[in-house]
Amino acid sequence: MLALAAGNAPVHAQKPELLDPRVTQSTIVDTICRPGYADDVLPPFDTLQRQKEQLLKQRRVTPEDASDYALDHRMPILLGGSPTAAANLDIRRWDGRAGQRRKERLAVFLKRCVCTGDMPLAAAQAAMAGDWPNRFRNLSSPTCSGS
Repeated sequence: MLALAAGNAPVHAQKPELLDPRVTQSTIVDTICRPGYADDVLPPFDTLQRQKEQLLKQRRVTPEDASDYALDHRMPILLGGSPTAAANLDIRRWDGRAGQRRKERLAVFLKRCVCTGDMPLAAAQAAMAGDWPNRFRNLSSPTCSGS
């Protein structure tokens, strides 16, 4: 139940340094809800690849295992996360309950809830902050209202 899970979290993202200040509740129509927004604000692929390689090296991930990891935006760009802030970048395994595939699916779902007016941006950001893998165990049929 999405609303119940989101209701347990504070209604603001916990770390402002992860957020893009251009994205607010009043700007969502022109930012995250605009088709192509993420593509427009993401740095070039080469820049993202260098950032991923640097994080892999810092975490001592071997080159053989590098493809198991994605460059993760701690607060997804689709929910107003900063596309360029170093504090918003990390690496995350692709698979598993806390993997990047599940996180991206949840981010797309929460963005849809925000853009349809079923959830405020701050609530979606709070839902994604913290322990989202345990808050959102079942992503097969979530609803914005929790019903």
